[in-house]
Amino acid sequence: MPGIYIHIPFCKKKCIYCNFYSVVNTKQIEEYVEAVIVETWRAEPLQKVNTIYFGGGTPSLLSVNSIQKLLYAIYEKFDVDTEVEITIEANPEQCMMEYLATLRKIGINRISVGIQSFNDEILQYLGRTHTGIDALCAIENAHKAGFDNISADLIYGIYLRSLQDWKNELRTVFSLPVKHLSAYSLTVEENTLLHKKISQHKTLNINEKQALQEMKVLIKEAEKNGFEHYEVSNFSIPSFRSKHNSNYWNGTPYLGFGASAHSFTGNTRSWNIANVEKYIKTKQKNEPCFEIEILTPENQYNEYVLLRLRTKEGVDLKHLEEQFGAKKREYFFQQLQKISSQYFIIESDKVSITKVGLPLLDFITEKLLFSIISDYL
Repeated sequence: MPGIYIHIPFCKKKCIYCNFYSVVNTKQIEEYVEAVIVETWRAEPLQKVNTIYFGGGTPSLLSVNSIQKLLYAIYEKFDVDTEVEITIEANPEQCMMEYLATLRKIGINRISVGIQSFNDEILQYLGRTHTGIDALCAIENAHKAGFDNISADLIYGIYLRSLQDWKNELRTVFSLPVKHLSAYSLTVEENTLLHKKISQHKTLNINEKQALQEMKVLIKEAEKNGFEHYEVSNFSIPSFRSKHNSNYWNGTPYLGFGASAHSFTGNTRSWNIANVEKYIKTKQKNEPCFEIEILTPENQYNEYVLLRLRTKEGVDLKHLEEQFGAKKREYFFQQLQKISSQYFIIESDKVSITKVGLPLLDFITEKLLFSIISDYL
């Protein structure tokens, strides 16, 4: 079933590594919420919706009243499944008990807490506005507020942290009442403060060897604690996978509302203008504020392979042939022969990446995609 994503681009401070669209100015929050509501009213109806996701930015900067208004607009416009997963991303410093308890009462049933680290020195380096104690309190408050489905975010590959420090952080997070963990290697994106600092030699570049070691420890510790490694950067207790993000990886259609939000129908992708002021004005004037791309069969093939190789289940060969034809399945197998057999496994007509292959996922994926349409295809 399709999902709905609502982008809340407001932040108190821009993190050193963040490449998502966000603004460090909250003056227009209320106007922005009204604009998003207008966008939902004008959207094409979907079949039954099974996920609603408030992402950002920092969605927890919204008042409970604003979140409730957005939810009401969605329920008014769309057929929402009774078992819908409703997630909000939250920064630890906003996770006060009363706020979280009220969120739970209005229907939010999953919370994703952006911890990143429990180490204050690392948090300061990353540009985070919370402390390690704040992070621990946030999880405790969420649990006491009635959230059973709690996710935590961590970042590894940070030069300030030793391997033993990383092990300690993992022990801490797995000792908490979390059911889901998203862990990402620190990456250097253009137009970020991290990129600028590295370019100016004000901080060290990413140590790939360190990141690889920490990734291996992460996978081992997660497995030891009963967490399923169901996507490259995501781990969960069985039955607590992120339904919303799984929709992305499964190629399920979704609608995105808000500045810079993306939507996907299966054969088209569109994205809203990445500018809060212009986004609000276009909604007030009933003007379009998005661009759209028609996805060719080749684009769709590439996207399917790219996303599915990230998951535990991998590429479903039957689906690949049904969706893209026998020639593309043959092409996929032809390219697969160029990759060492230790990096993938074929089981029940599905191709998935092995633990040995995971660190080389980008290299493997590149071999299986194509950018030039040949006569063969």
